[in-house]
Amino acid sequence: MKLYVVRHCSTECSEKKIYCGSSDIPLSPRGEQEAEALTERAKGYRFDLLISSPLLRARQTAFAIAGESGVPVLFEERLKERNFGAFEGTSVEAPEGKVYRYSFALQYPSGESNLQVAARVYAFLGELKEKYAGKDIFIVSHGSACRIIRSYFKQMTDEEFYRFSQPNGTIEEYEL
Repeated sequence: MKLYVVRHCSTECSEKKIYCGSSDIPLSPRGEQEAEALTERAKGYRFDLLISSPLLRARQTAFAIAGESGVPVLFEERLKERNFGAFEGTSVEAPEGKVYRYSFALQYPSGESNLQVAARVYAFLGELKEKYAGKDIFIVSHGSACRIIRSYFKQMTDEEFYRFSQPNGTIEEYEL
């Protein structure tokens, strides 16, 4: 079973390095161009199913990947981006947010911790193995969830975990 994990294409928030987390925003013009290129790249993959975060930027990316293939697109709440709570809409470079960003168990005020994201994403991956055994699947998600997915498949030190950032519109491949 192969998993092709895609981080949604670019948004204005990702371009400006602003936390958008649970905000439901569309792709930027650059993101739309990335999605067109992704449509072409995805034609080189064989897959049975596409599962996406329900947030708009991920849905737009998922439909670009699916193209006219007829492959079913399902939506999964557990693939949503980390909720950055009070920091939604602020700069990811702001020093006051970094303590939450680089902590595994510390929860953003009114938001989530990496631990909470890991719990929901790991549960989803465990169910995926059972429910879709033998299927090749595209997953479209967000930066934090993509980092968590990588940690499910690859041993990572804390430094490697926090340094990893899957670029928008790119595909990582894993064997489940």
